[in-house]
Amino acid sequence: MIYVVIQFGAIFFLIANTQIEKFDIFSITLLTLSLFIGITALINMRPSNLNIVPMLKENHQLVITGIYKYIRHPMYTSVIFLCLGLLLTNPSLTNQLVMFILVVNLWFKSSFEEKLLTSRFSNYKNYKKNTARFLPFI
Repeated sequence: MIYVVIQFGAIFFLIANTQIEKFDIFSITLLTLSLFIGITALINMRPSNLNIVPMLKENHQLVITGIYKYIRHPMYTSVIFLCLGLLLTNPSLTNQLVMFILVVNLWFKSSFEEKLLTSRFSNYKNYKKNTARFLPFI
């Protein structure tokens, strides 16, 4: 799927263009927060739900507890924070454009997933109304 290709292409591009010597407290904080959110999401997610392609598995179960109580797509939030932390070490115009493309791609990918979830789970619309897409309390 094109969403996955764009997502991983952008991530690898930003990793390749990271200037390690320019990490500061803010970029390190974003990387740490990214790691925390990603690990928490993996712990809260049912292992049978894990899928990098935006498709529901036959035995997919809706998770709305843990971090998913506050963020509908915490893995994407983790990716955004990771890449933003990397971007801050080399904020060239090209890297900013790649970051923008990544965020837009994740928005469309999550929208596609939400259509699938809405069609499978009757309570998803209510969950969606009460939970942030990427950033809690916004």
